[in-house]
Amino acid sequence: MPMLHGCGFPGCSTFTLSTYCVEHELLVRAAKESERIHAADAPLAADTAVAADAAFADAALAAAAPEAAAS
Repeated sequence: MPMLHGCGFPGCSTFTLSTYCVEHELLVRAAKESERIHAADAPLAADTAVAADAAFADAALAAAAPEAAAS
């Protein structure tokens, strides 16, 4: 494998020792970090939905309880 090769970013012809040139390395790192942050937030959104469903179910049971006790 040659020591210098073209940047792996489409359309870039800069020679580099790394996979990407300095300019595109920053873009690729930012994109990967953004994906990582969004992936970490996804379970939190699901947990929020489950908590909201549980709160709704608790409220429905509490509303139904006085009616059941009265009959």
